[in-house]
Amino acid sequence: MLASRNGLRLAAAPFAAVSAARAFATSSASAQTAGMVSSRFGWQRSREDNRKRLAMVFAGSAALFAGALAVNESFTRHFSECENSMPKEDPMYRSKENKPVQKPHEGEPHHEEITVFAGSANRKLAESICEHLGTRLGRVALGRFADGEVSLRIQESIRGKDVYLVQPTSPPVNENLMELLLMISTCRRASAKRITAVVPYYGYARQDRKMSSRVPISAADVARLLETMGVDRVVAVDLHCGQIQGFFGPRVPVDNLEAQVIGLEYFLTKPLVKPVIVSPDAGGVYRARKFQEGLINHGVEDVAIAMLIKQRDRPNQVARMDLVGQVAGSDCIIVDDMIDTAGTLCEAARELKKHGALRVFAFATHGLLSGPAKARIQASPLEEVIVTDSIQHSPEDSKECPKLTQLSIAVLIADAIRRIHQKESLHDLFGVAPDA
Repeated sequence: MLASRNGLRLAAAPFAAVSAARAFATSSASAQTAGMVSSRFGWQRSREDNRKRLAMVFAGSAALFAGALAVNESFTRHFSECENSMPKEDPMYRSKENKPVQKPHEGEPHHEEITVFAGSANRKLAESICEHLGTRLGRVALGRFADGEVSLRIQESIRGKDVYLVQPTSPPVNENLMELLLMISTCRRASAKRITAVVPYYGYARQDRKMSSRVPISAADVARLLETMGVDRVVAVDLHCGQIQGFFGPRVPVDNLEAQVIGLEYFLTKPLVKPVIVSPDAGGVYRARKFQEGLINHGVEDVAIAMLIKQRDRPNQVARMDLVGQVAGSDCIIVDDMIDTAGTLCEAARELKKHGALRVFAFATHGLLSGPAKARIQASPLEEVIVTDSIQHSPEDSKECPKLTQLSIAVLIADAIRRIHQKESLHDLFGVAPDA
């Protein structure tokens, strides 16, 4: 009924204006005709005629003005009633300032949920991350077909959710990498809002440049694979080379977390004698320098730095080492990003002992511990080797190598996930973190 009445008003108003215009035109034409006749015959206009003519002109003008007012009032009332009748929950509802107001529908959450899934590479770490986040680990069925192909199914809805996939690409590298790629693709096809790959250990990172002709740059190729599958963000821990972040395009930001804060907290509990931070090669001096600064910032005095220059005959085999710096009468901490076969590490410990070091510790984020690594460490002059749980190890490893200590990075990763989800900076997550 309201629309009908408004329609009648809108329809009648133009007719009223047209009628008034016609009356004005008729009165003007009549007055003009009378003037022409009186001029032709020489008649004089009386005051009464002039008064009538002016009255007709004013009447026509008043009619036009009234018609315009009627049209304006009718349109204003019509749109006002339409606006008032529009539901406020409509996402395109416009406020009085004529600005679009986005209002959540009833029962809709104000932000998307965090959902964490784990591959088979390090489920224990993923469970610890979820424990610190106060959420549960998402349900995913992982297996292998008879021919060895990866079998994968996400067992819950992830439409519109913020998904985090925890999967280090540690040995077996190719199987774990394929799992990660298929998990990303599955989440993308299942309409996840954002997919973040949490890669505590980034496989193929050591192949970050061409050392000879006709060889791949595998670290860059892995980055392209992750991008192609549809990842939105990557969270890594202590990349072998920081420049790997540049292998990803600008649409995929990479957060390279540094686990040194975990090692710093551990060594601050130990009574160290004139500590010296040792880099096992020239490429690790920057990492050793940061570790030194971390100890100094926490009140440890007289922290020195040294470096070993190694010459290799073949991969994983060191021919000779030269020491740059003084280590006599000091506790040494060898800082590196990973321990693979431990050949370099054990040789470095012997070299430091030869130069008068009191005790030799080692801290590395990633403990690959391939082949004879554990036996070498146990037989070496190393006092203790500290690694993180970026790569999963069985309890038997500690029994086989009592010198091995494992620290957890679950708190570090959980805090990073929370900050990313809440759109907070990672800069103050730990002292040496870059802006993000």
